[in-house]
Amino acid sequence: MMKWAAFGAFALVLGCGDSGDTPEPEETAAPADTSPPEPSVCETLGLTAADLQVGEDSAALYAVASDFTVPTTDGDWNFAENWSGCETYLFIQDEPSQTSGWSTGIWERDVEELFERLPLNTRIFFVSDEDTGAEIEANLEMIQEAVTDVLGDMDTSTAAWWSERVHYITLRSILLEGWLGSVMMSPGWGVGIDRFQRIRYIGSYADYNRYDSNYGWFAPNLSMAANEAVYYNFEAERQTAMDAVDATVVEVFTGERVSGSVSVEAALPDADTMAGFDTLEIDLYMGCEGEGEYGYCPAWDYMAYLYLCDADDPDTCTTEVGRWITTYHREGRWVYDVSPYLPLLEEGGTRTFKFETTGPYELTLDLRLSTQGKETKPEEITYLYSGGTFNSTYNSNYEEMTVDIPADASKVTLATVISGHGMAEPGNCAEFCNTTHHFWVNGTEFERDFEEAGSADDCMQQVAEGTVPNQYGTWWYGRSGWCPGKEVPTVTADITDSVTLGEAATFYYQGYYNGADYTGSATIRMRSWLVIER
Repeated sequence: MMKWAAFGAFALVLGCGDSGDTPEPEETAAPADTSPPEPSVCETLGLTAADLQVGEDSAALYAVASDFTVPTTDGDWNFAENWSGCETYLFIQDEPSQTSGWSTGIWERDVEELFERLPLNTRIFFVSDEDTGAEIEANLEMIQEAVTDVLGDMDTSTAAWWSERVHYITLRSILLEGWLGSVMMSPGWGVGIDRFQRIRYIGSYADYNRYDSNYGWFAPNLSMAANEAVYYNFEAERQTAMDAVDATVVEVFTGERVSGSVSVEAALPDADTMAGFDTLEIDLYMGCEGEGEYGYCPAWDYMAYLYLCDADDPDTCTTEVGRWITTYHREGRWVYDVSPYLPLLEEGGTRTFKFETTGPYELTLDLRLSTQGKETKPEEITYLYSGGTFNSTYNSNYEEMTVDIPADASKVTLATVISGHGMAEPGNCAEFCNTTHHFWVNGTEFERDFEEAGSADDCMQQVAEGTVPNQYGTWWYGRSGWCPGKEVPTVTADITDSVTLGEAATFYYQGYYNGADYTGSATIRMRSWLVIER
């Protein structure tokens, strides 16, 4: 068993016992207690505390969790009384519905790995789905013994920290009061409460290392629940960052159902106002029809695009300004920077946007325009190269281009959006192979590659960066420039030193597999731009 390192300093003050022989002192005034108060959980972890909200009378996904009390092996535990404002909560059953049919119970292994991966601001509640008191007691004893063994291998302060944050509920899951018992019954996946005090579900426990040919799927791993808590922290930190920015929010989609493609008009600020912004972000939420994720949520990782339609011809919508890969059967929200495309919106006013994906999804999409004091901002943009069918003739489609560089440019960047698709041989390309993309600017080479493609867990490692966790598919694997349940980023490279201001620059592109033309047939979806900043 591994030894755990301490994460912080926790002092234990021990009192001195009375020997019985010491004479009673004369009455004197008790000295004032000048010791500093114990830091709160939030202060200890350096997290911002949120106020407790009045909960909703609802068990729906994203509803504000109302107060509840659960019986535990240490007595009744009340949510409101223990609210710290920065913790997350996971309620894990011994027989969650998404793990039914497997011979090894979810509580029977992976306890150590669970604690290795859990964020420190998590509380865990183990609760049994069994229907008799004896079975509940036996299963609680099993998981409590396993947790005790793991905590016994930690240093004293870390073990003390976790021992206060692990709870064992003594009542059958579906008999718990209020909304908690309701979600334990349906969908029965286990439930979380995030740092916004919202009700969330625990998704798939499937482990990429546990494929079982008898089941045709991957056996569960208890520690996958930790992904949910990691993601809750990401969401909270993202919201804190968003709240710190005085952004102008332009509503594009406001709950429209999208299956295929849908176009809408959006009102941008006028041109003078647009000229003052140096940052553009897209805030996208793709929700499922019906009762949250156990209603209808599309099962596959499909492409999703946001297009800006031509100002003079709103029926022509070919300029891609946003790209995502949908989740396997879960909802998701993504906020990411697409500032290189600001020049496309410089005229302001009413513009038409088109969103396209296999659906259906209920879509909310905002543009966030802000001024963040950057040294430069994008003012001109020129399209360079697209992708296409990745095969032996792919590179023959590209010729050298010449673009004039303004004399008054302060910064020149190359902006690219690249994702590889297909499962062709050789290499299981282009989804799971490392394709390399080479851009020459006046002879200087700039390269993008995807070494993570084909790894077992790269997309799972990106949960802390926004990958929707615990999807109901093979979401963990590293891909060529993308992950299911995440945006495909616009990546920029500073090429200012490779051009001469006021003169023409030459550009050239080639894409390779193992340093040569690809001999199979896959797909590279690429957009590349030259961006002038001032």
